[in-house]
Amino acid sequence: MKITIISDLSTEDPSLADRGLHFAQAGESLDKFKFVLSDPYHPDTNPDGFINMGIAENHNMLPEVAEFVNQHFKLDPKQLSYNEGPLGTLRLRKAMASHMNRYFHPKVSIESDHLLFGNGVATICDMLAFSICNADDGILFSRPIYQSFKIYFGTKAKVQCVYVDSDGVDLFSASGVHKYEQALIAAERRGIRIRAILLCHPHNPLGRCYTPQTLVAFMRLCNKYEIHLICDEIYALSVYDVPDAETVKFESILSLETQKYIHPDFLHVLYGMSKDYAAPGIRLGCVYTRNSTLLRALGTLGAFQWSGGPSETVAMLMLENEQWLGEFLQLSRERLATGNKLVRKVLDDEGVAYHKGANAGFFMWIDLRPYLSASSNSTLKARWAAEEDFLKRLIENKVYINSGKDMSAEEPGWFRVIFTQDERVLKEGLRRVMEVARG
Repeated sequence: MKITIISDLSTEDPSLADRGLHFAQAGESLDKFKFVLSDPYHPDTNPDGFINMGIAENHNMLPEVAEFVNQHFKLDPKQLSYNEGPLGTLRLRKAMASHMNRYFHPKVSIESDHLLFGNGVATICDMLAFSICNADDGILFSRPIYQSFKIYFGTKAKVQCVYVDSDGVDLFSASGVHKYEQALIAAERRGIRIRAILLCHPHNPLGRCYTPQTLVAFMRLCNKYEIHLICDEIYALSVYDVPDAETVKFESILSLETQKYIHPDFLHVLYGMSKDYAAPGIRLGCVYTRNSTLLRALGTLGAFQWSGGPSETVAMLMLENEQWLGEFLQLSRERLATGNKLVRKVLDDEGVAYHKGANAGFFMWIDLRPYLSASSNSTLKARWAAEEDFLKRLIENKVYINSGKDMSAEEPGWFRVIFTQDERVLKEGLRRVMEVARG
């Protein structure tokens, strides 16, 4: 079984400009999407299909969202027009502001004028990159980190993703923030101007939350160097109870007295409908910022990225129905805890280690280093090659999980597993993973 990778294509094509060729060469993720999603597994109707445990969707809650939309959704002509333009309608921004004030407990009330919408958080990242960075400037990220940030920030805006090595230090601790400062200084010495730090809070793929003390330390650091702090809180309400003493409860950075530690113009929070609300298909994300000049810049770029009226209507209906939404979020947390528990049990029974402290998101970060064909004494190059070989064998066995290399891990052999699936799908997917691991 073979995936055709776009990067295998010729680097010369007279029909395209240089940048067009660059985008064609960067299209490997599209091939994976097509391949992984083309033949979906179903335990009854397609037992030989492909099991996707690598794309972070909350499949368990999709039926509830579909039922709600089918019961409440009705378009009027205005929602099929250009409506109020590319910022998101006032009604949508008010609904999101009210929702965030209720669940994020901000110290400073969130106002609709501080929110801007686009067709997904990916789009918001691209717009931010163009607005706060010049080409070849850098943004600091932890290792590992969500695999698509390098696409969102680098493909068009040409921003460099600069990764922070932990060297054994817990990057979720206040002392770990010092590693970011070291990385910033080292990057500047290499001629890379660092313009921002991006935090996943909760973290993807580690599923951990930052403590308020660590968030304060990050704000102080960014304020010291006058760089932006982008806090991606897309999984803010996908936090659940697990039997792990190392977990940290989620507290939004906006719940802190941020103005004590960082100038408001340099703090921005990302959010959207794809994760907590199991609605990635409506392609709707937003940014909260009190930087009025940045909002004007993003508004201009929004002319190329604005969200559709039907999608905004679905989001408004969900956000404004507080009773339904509260029940939905509670059910989602219960199902997330159940899926997390199931994966932990399978991994414990198989003797597979995993990252501790995870209580958020749709995933677990699991340690398959002992099952690589290269031993821990092999060269780093050999171990990365062994990880790639392991992933190929997974694909041959019709199961897909994210490799450590894709997620910029510090060392080979770690993988991200998505557990927001029907129990039968999840068990079969894990069985296939372990089948490959056991050889």
